[in-house]
Amino acid sequence: MAFRSTAEEMERLQLSDDDTEDLWNSPSKRGARKNVDSQTPEKKITPEPRNSRDGGDPLFDHKEAREAALHTELQGVRNINEVIEGLLSSLDSAKGNMETVSRTVTSASTLLNTWTRILSQTEHNQRLILNPNWQGATQDVADIENEAIQRQQAAERRS
Repeated sequence: MAFRSTAEEMERLQLSDDDTEDLWNSPSKRGARKNVDSQTPEKKITPEPRNSRDGGDPLFDHKEAREAALHTELQGVRNINEVIEGLLSSLDSAKGNMETVSRTVTSASTLLNTWTRILSQTEHNQRLILNPNWQGATQDVADIENEAIQRQQAAERRS
């Protein structure tokens, strides 16, 4: 009786690999994968029950049940390791993607600053061109020279 409950529990504890393998896939991949997986038959890891030596109900040999339990646990650990490896590779990929996003944001910021300076200069030029009192760049240079001379003369008067 104790062996039968162990065998029943072993069959009940069989985990589906579909859940862990599809965990990191996108939803679109999950739907396609379920169609493929549903066509393949399930494998059973636990050994088939065999008749006991005294001719009673079919029972698992104690060693075989233990081996099956260990094998199932080993497979579960391997599956967990695969999931963790997938997670780590996803994190590495995400890190690379974040670095790419960071570089892109930096480039966009530089371009935006450049565009802002260009736009500011364009607005300044437009104001100069549309100003009816503006007489051109040569007149601006002459005005600057005259202001410099006037400052120099004012400084000489003070001394």
